[in-house]
Amino acid sequence: MKETAFEKVAKFVQETSYEDLPPKLIDIIKMAFTDYVGVSVAGARHKNVMAMIKYAKLNSKKREASVFCHGFKSSVQLAAMINAVSSHSLDFDDVSLSTIGHPSVVIAPVCFTLSENLNLGGKDMILAYALASEVMHKLALCAMPEVSQNGWHTTSVFGVFGAVVAAAVLKRSSKSEIISALGIAASKASGVRANFGTSVKAYHAGMACFNGIDSLLLAGCGLSSSPYSFEGVDGFMQTFGGIYEGEVDLKFGDTWDLLQNGLIFKRYPSCSGAHPAIDLALEMGPKYGLNFRDIKRIDVGCSLLAPKELNYEFPTDALQAKFSMRYAIASALFYGGAGLGEYTNEKVADPQIQEFMRKIYVSVDDEFKKLGFIGTSPVKIKITLENGEILNGKCLLAKGNPQNPLSTDEMASKFYECTKDLGENKRLFERLNELEKCENSEEILNLIS
Repeated sequence: MKETAFEKVAKFVQETSYEDLPPKLIDIIKMAFTDYVGVSVAGARHKNVMAMIKYAKLNSKKREASVFCHGFKSSVQLAAMINAVSSHSLDFDDVSLSTIGHPSVVIAPVCFTLSENLNLGGKDMILAYALASEVMHKLALCAMPEVSQNGWHTTSVFGVFGAVVAAAVLKRSSKSEIISALGIAASKASGVRANFGTSVKAYHAGMACFNGIDSLLLAGCGLSSSPYSFEGVDGFMQTFGGIYEGEVDLKFGDTWDLLQNGLIFKRYPSCSGAHPAIDLALEMGPKYGLNFRDIKRIDVGCSLLAPKELNYEFPTDALQAKFSMRYAIASALFYGGAGLGEYTNEKVADPQIQEFMRKIYVSVDDEFKKLGFIGTSPVKIKITLENGEILNGKCLLAKGNPQNPLSTDEMASKFYECTKDLGENKRLFERLNELEKCENSEEILNLIS
């Protein structure tokens, strides 16, 4: 009998050790952990996080794992949930084109909470991340882009599998427990894109962490599931993506997804679907000496994915603005930036920028439509000035993509901006960059608290 997808996953997890990880893969993972910690610290006081903390205190008295920046502990599941919401609330966390979603936010919180609870070290965390991201991405490649086209938030839908695997690696779970946990997770997978621009979008990441750990605990307690629940009849692929294959080839051992497709590290705290447009607007503004008062109209040509993700035409607060093509471009041209300082309620509500957004028109470009449902979000911008002059620009790939990466200095600057309120952020940056040398996660957690 042929192995099912989840049986292949369990075998891969059990047969892969830290020594099997290529050095370049380890370097990418350390960058991912560093970026995750930075954006989590920056988002730790967000209203979404405060709501999750209130919820956690109502539901558990356990003190198993640390909540970043708040000086208290909760259960492993709840601490992972809160820390994931911290990371995802600003939408500043990394992106994978394999899932068109956010991998670190559903894997790293599990790695931190369980390594602390089980007194494990940096190598254990790196291995857990490596296997979790590989499984999450290889499963996604079997069902993408259909799952995203159908309106699911891929971060949480695929992320729950990543969370299961990260937890399984750290807890040294048995093959049967892993298979059962993945099947349970298939029934826990959820998250609809209609909630983008609300607090629930960030909660999706926390939900995936909580449900992943919970699925493994349920399996450990004896709850069973179908090993065919991913590719089988009425399984995950069919119900989420409308795909029925009967059998899938996950290609474990061929090429690591992170080495082949890499990660996108963001320059801006907003949906990555707007980042090529921000890059282009920031280039065109100084190049042509643009003043927003001289602009009569802006026409934006985007890809098929952009209208799905950027679902707020005229946002009225910072959370909505993170999912608005109009605000992204208006902010770049009006404020001269689209960073943490521009995504505030006050900046979004400014009457002048609200008026400016009314001059921006967005539609799917015919050229980009032919490319299909891609995650790189290429864009064209046509600016018509009041004097009749027309300016054109085009950006196919935002800075931060593997093919156009942030420099080492840019990554460090982002981290220091996000962690500026921590007293020892330089020491924290150093320890994260040598994570494999950490004997336990307490070394890092003490610097965050």
